[in-house]
Amino acid sequence: MSSVSERAPSDRVPWNHNLQFHRWLLDRMPVPCERALDAGCGEGPLTPKLASRAAHVIGIDVSPEVIGIARHDAARGNITYVAGDLLTYPLPLQSFDFIAAVAMIHHMPFEAAIARCASLLRSGGVLAVVGLARNRSAVDYAFSAMSVPVSRLVRLRRGWWNTSANEIDPDMTFAEIRNAARALLPGVEVRRRFYFRYTLLWTKP
Repeated sequence: MSSVSERAPSDRVPWNHNLQFHRWLLDRMPVPCERALDAGCGEGPLTPKLASRAAHVIGIDVSPEVIGIARHDAARGNITYVAGDLLTYPLPLQSFDFIAAVAMIHHMPFEAAIARCASLLRSGGVLAVVGLARNRSAVDYAFSAMSVPVSRLVRLRRGWWNTSANEIDPDMTFAEIRNAARALLPGVEVRRRFYFRYTLLWTKP
């Protein structure tokens, strides 16, 4: 992957499989929202959007390089960017109304990441995850195959935004993710999506 972001043409709104879900995430933010966390924020494409609806947003990513890009591009004053590990950085417990995690849960042990996010939410807070799963079953491959023509069509129409953030392949299948999430988060909603993604949505009791 290039170390420099390849942006979509300037007359188009940047798009890729992760950016496709930004509207879904924003629609699930509680109102009002005092504090939001962009977990694994990368270069920060989502963080300013969260900041337009929350009093304060923290964007955290383990890579100092991408945090540097995010800080450079940030245009709002209610954003704090942190270079650190979500699992160990001393974020205040039970303090966030909303946590968004886009394509980052598979970068760390699933149970640890989900438990950490749950501990950071205050009662009534919302966790919204857009994630990747490994294909193993016939259903997995069939669903991914259905996403191919849809993705190609949208990409031709809207262009493509390629981040310089690190990418790795997921280890867990959708079924494994769903079962683990249900064991950790009673009442969680986990759904397969087009664009090779799944979504996880949970409101903390």
